[in-house]
Amino acid sequence: MGATLQGIALKKFPEMRNFYIVMDNAPIHIPQDITNLIETRDYRAIYLPPYSPELNTIEDFWSVVKVKSKIQSSEVYFKKTEDLKTRFSEASESASIKTPHNIAQKFVENFQKCFDKEPL
Repeated sequence: MGATLQGIALKKFPEMRNFYIVMDNAPIHIPQDITNLIETRDYRAIYLPPYSPELNTIEDFWSVVKVKSKIQSSEVYFKKTEDLKTRFSEASESASIKTPHNIAQKFVENFQKCFDKEPL
């Protein structure tokens, strides 16, 4: 998604102004330009420490979706009427209603361990 489309998407939710957008340390996320784009739209950027997937809640959700959709398989084949977006949507919808709660709870526990300087 281009920077212009991202800006339009961010502006659709004015009630979320000053919320944080959590970024991992992927090379595409690091440049100051990304932080500037986020901040000029009244959001805040926060970067997770390197090598900390246990603090990145999307990693847990993605692992659930990959298992349910078999996206992780090296032998993934799509029918003509099916694509990655369809497979991802179906897998997301089939996830348990408790999945987001469990992921959030794990995140809170891991963050607390970080604050307490305990190993994860």
